[in-house]
Amino acid sequence: MNSTAVKMLKIWIPVIVVVIHLMFFSFLLGKHQKSRPKEPTPTEVGTAVNNAPSTMEPSLATPAGGDADVSLPVPAPPPPAPKSLVPAITPFSASYFANDIRPLPQQLGTLVQNCKGGIAIDLTSRKIHWEKAGTTAQPIASITKMMTVLEVAEFIDKSQGSLNLETPVKVTAAASKIGGRQVWLDPRETFTINELLKCTLIRSANDCAYLLAEFLGGSEQAFVQVMSSRAKELGCQNFVFHNAHGLPTGNQENMGTPLEIAYLSSILLDIPAITRWSSVRHDTIRENTKPFNLDSTNHLLGTCPGVNGMKTGFTNKAGYCLCATCERNSRRVVVVILGCEKGTIRDNIARQLIDWVYTL
Repeated sequence: MNSTAVKMLKIWIPVIVVVIHLMFFSFLLGKHQKSRPKEPTPTEVGTAVNNAPSTMEPSLATPAGGDADVSLPVPAPPPPAPKSLVPAITPFSASYFANDIRPLPQQLGTLVQNCKGGIAIDLTSRKIHWEKAGTTAQPIASITKMMTVLEVAEFIDKSQGSLNLETPVKVTAAASKIGGRQVWLDPRETFTINELLKCTLIRSANDCAYLLAEFLGGSEQAFVQVMSSRAKELGCQNFVFHNAHGLPTGNQENMGTPLEIAYLSSILLDIPAITRWSSVRHDTIRENTKPFNLDSTNHLLGTCPGVNGMKTGFTNKAGYCLCATCERNSRRVVVVILGCEKGTIRDNIARQLIDWVYTL
């Protein structure tokens, strides 16, 4: 090998060694980079945090200026307000009903002479088609209970959920001593408000009406004062209530006019909790012990098409009284009859007046 070749080898050998070392270090560096975990992007960081299972109690508040790592707890919605039993009521006034008096057929005109007062109204059109002493206050006996049950429903609505139709009511000694038509309440018994309404509306039970008034008002007299003041608030100026059931109080009788009774019926027809029972002919209580039959005092139910309530009454001074509501083909009619000598005459007058109004 000549001197030139030797010189060239001396130059290239170090270069080749350096290149080999560089290649070796490059190989080691690349392997090290592959073994390191990939740095997550900001989006991947957020996704990982949100999807990770929480091991901490959720924070109730986010610090000022900070980001929430955990979703805030969603507060439970408030419980729904109890549904009202009584819809909005339009007060009574002189213009509530319109006069559209029609002549009665001769036979019916003779028949209505057997009552002291009454009225026949098409509630759908609010037209009065017949009346006799329609604005004169007269004894109303158990028709009183129409105002009683309205106030029961309004007491429940005003209780803001503390009372409902299934609220239990324990029989009191005072209620068990109320006479007249009754279900013979026993102080050892307890009934729901709904059961007492059933007895009041179907059987016209005086003891049940008294117990409802006593329970809701704190005393019957306190409840009766509410009945009287509420009647006036509704625009009915001629109702006079001495008790919640309609029996005479000494020589005093509960009073009302046929016109205002008819108005009251128009309110009650829109309260299902009341019409549920005013339209029933037969039912029972004490089903689990000794069943007691409840038979309606409204004999037009089931015998006069469309009649669906409302209330009867009788005392010696009031005579036989009736407020009968009817619905045929979505048309509502009410007939009020006061002061008949016999129940059969009262029912016959009411039946014929109802049929007559539907012919107009």
